[in-house]
Amino acid sequence: MSGKEAQQTFKSSTETAPTPKQIWTTLRFCLRYANDEANIFTRLLKILEAADIVTILSKMPESELRRLVLMIAKRLPKIRLHLSDVVKFKSLCEERDVPTLPLIRTCDLAPPKSAPNDGDLSGQFLFLGALLPHLEVLNIRAAISIPFPNNLQHLHTLFVHQSIYDNMFKDICEKCPLLQQLYLRNETHPEVALDMACVVKLEQLRRLQLPIMVKTPAAIGQLQHLTHLTLHHQQLWPDVDWMLIVREIIYAKRYELRRMSCDGTWLPRPLDLSLLQLHKCWALKELLLSNCKLAAPSDRHLLPLCCERFCLRDCTLNRLHVYLRGSYQLRSLELFKCQLVPNDGTLFMALLNQRKRMPVLHPLQLSFSGSSSLRLELIRWNKEKSQFWDEWLQVQEVDENEMIAKPQVATINMTFGKPLIYPTDLD
Repeated sequence: MSGKEAQQTFKSSTETAPTPKQIWTTLRFCLRYANDEANIFTRLLKILEAADIVTILSKMPESELRRLVLMIAKRLPKIRLHLSDVVKFKSLCEERDVPTLPLIRTCDLAPPKSAPNDGDLSGQFLFLGALLPHLEVLNIRAAISIPFPNNLQHLHTLFVHQSIYDNMFKDICEKCPLLQQLYLRNETHPEVALDMACVVKLEQLRRLQLPIMVKTPAAIGQLQHLTHLTLHHQQLWPDVDWMLIVREIIYAKRYELRRMSCDGTWLPRPLDLSLLQLHKCWALKELLLSNCKLAAPSDRHLLPLCCERFCLRDCTLNRLHVYLRGSYQLRSLELFKCQLVPNDGTLFMALLNQRKRMPVLHPLQLSFSGSSSLRLELIRWNKEKSQFWDEWLQVQEVDENEMIAKPQVATINMTFGKPLIYPTDLD
């Protein structure tokens, strides 16, 4: 293989993922003709981060393998391993006088190539911490079981794609006290409801992603440093049970909740916004709803006094102005492809009359897109409006690209800030 061919192999590999054979061939050529500090190795090691590293190394001649293992120990920050290859890779490194890989900070743990028994996989998983003592980010795509390695104490970000149970979750909370980001997908068994009681041990946690069906949800309220929470369920949501869980979380964080979005793609019934008791959230400034059919509004206040932005995308709702009753600080109302009832061309005037009766300091900016009825109403509005109406209400039609980004399907997102104890703290 010539040097030109080696460069061509690398070039094609940057455009499409190279095969293990292509990587192995290029590595062998470079190990034979280039010194360890050559730039080509920096580029090849970058490719090796996402490759099947054990398959590639196991076919190397001893002299070249020793050089490459030492190079990996000194320069590789990220690695991808199959769960069934952890022990094999550890032995391969130890036999070349490299007991650990201290520079690796990120690991993508893929499912095993074959299907060994759970005991074998558990043993493989335990050796991961010994091999990567300074690991900070772990992305687990494989199914795992207890015990969780106890030497991953530097871990600050953990992704778990397949389902885990209470004993594993408790093990993670006890052995990874420095976790700042935890993402649990539960892709294989979404019906499993984790008990959140032990999450209070993760005192540094800032970002948390969970399946929507959990037990002891109020424990999340004790995470003082939490800034982002994501709840998801990629199946039909369980009637009103999910709402009781979300309401408990909202109540526990009611003085810290600043922004909330909800996509109702999998809702089995109309969303009764009053049941979430958002009017008690003194710090909530933004509420974004998508793909929701909203239940008829009740006489109770639905939005908090402090809400400044209310955004609806692909929603169906009745008497929109009723939702805004008491929202004195509302500045932005965004409607994207929404079905409004009644659709009689009186929305703008109803909002104007409502704003005139409020002690408002700023006009309400109404932006809409994807609605022919609102477009016709805007034409009449521009012909009839008084120059003084802009003090209370300003209406414009915008392009779809100016509206909110497409939401995550069947997901609730919450953003938190410092707790506000009194409404006067808003300023």
